[in-house]
Amino acid sequence: MFWGRFSEEQAADNKLKNHAEAIEMPKGEMYLASCINILRNVYGYVFSVEKGVAVDKSGSYLPLYTYPTIEYLTQFDFRKKRVFEFGAGASTFFWMERAAEVVSVENNLDWYTKLKAQIKPNVKLIFAENTDFPLAISKQEGLFDIIIVDGFGYRYDSAVQALSKLAPGGCIVLDNADWHPNTAAKLKAAGLLQVDMTGFKPCESHTSTTSIFFSRDFAFATLEQRQPVYGKGSKWINSEEWDKTQL
Repeated sequence: MFWGRFSEEQAADNKLKNHAEAIEMPKGEMYLASCINILRNVYGYVFSVEKGVAVDKSGSYLPLYTYPTIEYLTQFDFRKKRVFEFGAGASTFFWMERAAEVVSVENNLDWYTKLKAQIKPNVKLIFAENTDFPLAISKQEGLFDIIIVDGFGYRYDSAVQALSKLAPGGCIVLDNADWHPNTAAKLKAAGLLQVDMTGFKPCESHTSTTSIFFSRDFAFATLEQRQPVYGKGSKWINSEEWDKTQL
């Protein structure tokens, strides 16, 4: 197969083999180049790596979850939701722009100090070290619609504390779930529905798994009328004929 833009006349009679601007390559390599282009230019992966922080192609902050998780979460309307984070960072800025209230606990003092100067009024940033870190959520008033377990250390203990502070219909996000199978098993055993979202992340050169644990009555409103929305780099096709009864 050949890569490039050519007229029918140029492509006739096997002329492309001698065309200076034609690139001949196997179909699989051509498709791989297309996939890399989507990751580079649509997701903004290379820009994120060079910048050294999780961002999209426009520079807006992203949480350091897998891309499938990010795309799934951005479908929902969080404007009336309360979010709690074990572990603050770029994700705090992501939630800050979407949720009604964000409470984040951080156990790295330098990182806490840096973030403190950049947060908006709807964010409450807490510094807590050692065993005070997983217990920070229990000291907060009320329940949370979304709880993120993504801090440095204490993943299992944080998840345990999260269970008693999860609002009806809410969900818990466990990042690096593939590294913390005991924590994932604990959340699943509590009756939550586990959905594993494996894929690439901003800034990282390997795949990982972010898992979402849903309450069985989860029903967050979406920003768009349809769900799912078209993903990044997807074909905008609406199969109207197949998407209705044909019986």
